[in-house]
Amino acid sequence: MAGTQHTQTHPKFTWLFLGIPKGQNCMPVVIRIAADTEEEAREWYSRWDLTFAAKIRSECSLYQYASGAYELNVMGVHHA
Repeated sequence: MAGTQHTQTHPKFTWLFLGIPKGQNCMPVVIRIAADTEEEAREWYSRWDLTFAAKIRSECSLYQYASGAYELNVMGVHHA
């Protein structure tokens, strides 16, 4: 029996930015978006002023909890 082929492509990177809506004077928020390029990621937030914060490979499992804490799982070892 043949296995099923997964044909969907996943973005290569998760991009993190600090951003505020254009024309606003407020505290920046962390924006996280999956995309292949920084340009593509920025297009999703074209009405925001963005400051680059990080580029993370999709294979890298970075998880953000509701509390704002991050957990990074590298090769089965958890770093919090």
